[in-house]
Amino acid sequence: MKLDQAVVEAYNRQWSMVNTFTVQIDLSPELTDLVGGFRDDLNLSIISITTPDFVNDPIESFIANRWFIQNGRDALYRYNITFRDYDQMNLYKKFMKIYNFTKTNYFNKASMNIHITKDGDWFNELDKKFLELDGTLVEAVSNISFSNDTENQIAEFTVSLKCNKPSLI
Repeated sequence: MKLDQAVVEAYNRQWSMVNTFTVQIDLSPELTDLVGGFRDDLNLSIISITTPDFVNDPIESFIANRWFIQNGRDALYRYNITFRDYDQMNLYKKFMKIYNFTKTNYFNKASMNIHITKDGDWFNELDKKFLELDGTLVEAVSNISFSNDTENQIAEFTVSLKCNKPSLI
């Protein structure tokens, strides 16, 4: 392909944007009783979400002067969501309650399902379900850095999550 054709092709391609997405968090009934759920405008607080890496623990054997390789079991699916907080650290408190709940309760009571939808980027594009992260547990909640050196900075924190059943849609 010639350069001028490549440039035209690049300008006409409808690239996927990473700043158009929606996240839905479905809590178990026990977690809903614990924290009361999340507001409908939760996506206003989400700065970013990183999807899990899909990697495996390889099986590698050196037998008779030759390598034999095979993909092994999948590694645990870990991902992060970074939030801006509101209402006197409301979200941070909820995720800390969920984190502490996971330490003393069974998986089916402490897990949640998180769904990511890719919003349309271009005219006439529809929103499409992108990824379902079922069987998710809160693995860690980051610290919050309070500082008198900043002026009117919105509190931010990151929740590290792990799931056992991701599925691309």
